[in-house]
Amino acid sequence: MLLGSSLPAARHILLWSLIYGAIVWLDMRYLSAILDINTVTLLNISSGLAVVLFRHLGLGLLLPLILAGSLGHGLAAVTRIESLHLATGLFFGIFLTLTSALSAWLWQKYYPHCLDTVRALFRFVLVGCLFPAIAMMAIVAIPLYIDEQLVHGRLQFLTIEFTMTYTTSTLLWVSLYTAWQRQGCDWPTLRWQNVAYVAAIMALTLISFSVFPGAIYIELALLIYIAFSGHWRTLLVGLCGLIIVSILRVPFDMGAFAIPDLYDGVLALLIFIFTTVLASISISIQVMEYKNAVAARDSWQRKASLDPLTGTVNRYGLLPELAIEYERSRRTRYTYTVAVIDVDNFKQFNDTYGHSAGDRVLQDVAAEITRAVRQTDLVARYGGEEFVIIFRNTDSHDAYYVAERIRQRIATNTSQFDNQSLTYTVSCGLSESCPNDSHPEQVFDRADDHLYTAKSLGRNRVVVAPKEDP
Repeated sequence: MLLGSSLPAARHILLWSLIYGAIVWLDMRYLSAILDINTVTLLNISSGLAVVLFRHLGLGLLLPLILAGSLGHGLAAVTRIESLHLATGLFFGIFLTLTSALSAWLWQKYYPHCLDTVRALFRFVLVGCLFPAIAMMAIVAIPLYIDEQLVHGRLQFLTIEFTMTYTTSTLLWVSLYTAWQRQGCDWPTLRWQNVAYVAAIMALTLISFSVFPGAIYIELALLIYIAFSGHWRTLLVGLCGLIIVSILRVPFDMGAFAIPDLYDGVLALLIFIFTTVLASISISIQVMEYKNAVAARDSWQRKASLDPLTGTVNRYGLLPELAIEYERSRRTRYTYTVAVIDVDNFKQFNDTYGHSAGDRVLQDVAAEITRAVRQTDLVARYGGEEFVIIFRNTDSHDAYYVAERIRQRIATNTSQFDNQSLTYTVSCGLSESCPNDSHPEQVFDRADDHLYTAKSLGRNRVVVAPKEDP
């Protein structure tokens, strides 16, 4: 199938065909006439809607939408422009719908992730929006010429006008559809801040077209701020508000686009709206790309800095933390203590019971250490059977009692493995930070040295390094 895998229900076909035909008629009959000039459309709501309908519901809507679109456009066009023949209006309506179908097909087949990166977005705009719109105007120019509707310079105006409105409408509808698919319409999470942003955009648009044309630049700054803040749905609704207020105000005041040639003013307005929508969405996508990259990096760093066996920080994650504590102690009167804990006779334990039993012991030791320390402290597996604790903002006297409690609990603890009760002990070396330390690992080295002192004294004990004089 061209655009979908299943035909929508008959009632959906009828409902959306009627809605689409009504919008096409409304757009051509009234919205295109608000400036009293012969335009194709100033809003083109129907084109973007048709693109989304084809993408979501599939090929089953093609013929009904062609019928609804041709009748809606043809009847509205001949009512508004007396010199236009009905066949020309019907022809235009048919190709208007076919153009939307082509954009939907290109979107689905080649650019399904067009809102994931700025590069993909611009490719979709160029190939999926601008190309179909220009191709349509090249085709419909023939009946328009035969119907004597193309006066001097008319084709250029209609081509730019339709291309801008078609691309803007498609881009907005595709963005709204994607936001709905990914995030849904979660009204309970709607905050006053989001409503205030949209209201501010619409108010600034109204001011720029009635009181102070320079307000349009303030509006641009607000849109950029919203895009950088990551308020994706708020940005899209705000852009819709900007377009609606702009189109409704232009019959009374063109604002910053009030130039002597009305046609040039209209084109300038439509190009401004298109570039504003494209730039705002591009910035928002770039921000989302950045946030996703940061989240992926943080996730990778978390995984890379965690020991998969015990769930504690590994050596890769420990060394930066030691550096942070060292720099903090140098800047302020801050003391921290490092404990190095080693499972006694672990190699013999592995040789006797096997490595799987050894892994269970390491997991239980890590769990016991983690339960004994504060959440602000850091527990790391340095390597093999050796663990490290950073007692933040703690001197060696207080850290000793925690380390001793850990040693006692482990000595009385048993690990169950393969119907066996495994007992073991640990030894610990402690060292407090010193103002004379010249590098972050120095306090760790002292704790490690006193771990071996504890081993030489018979194991299953805690040995504290003496405090060094400043």
